Amino acid sequence: MSEDAKRRQRVQSVEIGMHVLRCLASAGGGVTLARLARDADLAPAKLHRYLTSFVRTGFAAQDPDTGHYLLGPEALAMGLAALRQVDVVAIAARALARFTDAVNESCFLAVWGNRGPTIVRWQESTRPVTVNVRVGSVMPVLTSATGHVFCAYMKSDELTALIRTEVQELARETLRRGCRSQAEVEELAEAVRRRGYSLIEGLLLPGVAAASAPIFDHNGRLAGAITTLGPQGSLDLSPHGAVLQALIETAKSVSRELGGG
Repeated sequence: MSEDAKRRQRVQSVEIGMHVLRCLASAGGGVTLARLARDADLAPAKLHRYLTSFVRTGFAAQDPDTGHYLLGPEALAMGLAALRQVDVVAIAARALARFTDAVNESCFLAVWGNRGPTIVRWQESTRPVTVNVRVGSVMPVLTSATGHVFCAYMKSDELTALIRTEVQELARETLRRGCRSQAEVEELAEAVRRRGYSLIEGLLLPGVAAASAPIFDHNGRLAGAITTLGPQGSLDLSPHGAVLQALIETAKSVSRELGGG
């Protein structure tokens, strides 16, 4: 066999091996040799040779009780290393641009900062909305669509303290709308989780409507929120409308890239 043929054979073996690992990962847990052979479209004997090598090197493991195969510690370590390199801002930036291209509405990404939900990326549409928030702005947790997402999906001492402070402020300012008790906060959070997104109209800024959807990381934790906003009455945020559906899908697509499913 020529050197070129040997090289092609080695490359093909690597490609087959990667295909086997992808099938093993897609199985979502322990899987039999027979089922994995069907999924990978390989003869069981050929597949077994690859699995033997993967088990020996730690990229696969075999349950001693059931004989089922699953990803091994080396594969898991590699996956976690890749996830640590994921940049939520870079991934979301591309998604925000796609959202604005699709529906021509402004949107932004907010992540948790040292003072609360903080805007870190803004995508302007050709129909800009006049608001006094931009990159670096910190959003209130009880009177913004973005904040409502964090109330619904995040658990932390910092958030709890911020909620307590804002509840007290709203209780004193009777002309402002918003939660005035912990019970109302919990009711709000449950409503957001039930819908899968938050929605406000004129709550934070008069005449401005907004909707926000959560982004989750590979651990299922809240990584941020994508929010769209526009003039109340002209921004269509109906449940089955194009804008809200695009927002939900945009957030889901970023979650998938982060490993959040």
